Amino acid sequence: MTGDEVAALLAEGVLVRVEADRAEAQKELATARNHLLGAEAASQHDPTGAFTLAYDAARKAVVAHMRANGLRVRPRFGAHYQTGRYARVALTGRASAEHVSAFEDMRVVRHDTEYGAEVVDASDAAEALAHARAIVEAVEADLA
Repeated sequence: MTGDEVAALLAEGVLVRVEADRAEAQKELATARNHLLGAEAASQHDPTGAFTLAYDAARKAVVAHMRANGLRVRPRFGAHYQTGRYARVALTGRASAEHVSAFEDMRVVRHDTEYGAEVVDASDAAEALAHARAIVEAVEADLA
């Protein structure tokens, strides 16, 4: 993550500066870890629910990274999309580009399961869980 990339997101109004709060970031990471456990438990019986939990785990980890760095997405329509933009800037190089790119795909699928008729299967849930786990671990390592 370069200062220029963050500055661009700030100038664009995607991000706003807030007080950095590592303690709250750690709480968000704990929630993300719990979501991973829930996704694992649900994956065979409720793959769509497991997928949603995996996505939320990754998203909460990204939010924790922002919080620890004194940033947050400006609250408005499209906040999940903007969170993904931050993830591309902040996590590429910490987590593999494949996992960061998958976060955007997961956002779209999660949206379609919530607001459309999209149904995911166990293999989709397992793939989402692997990507989410990698993102959570990358944020944990970066904030350690």
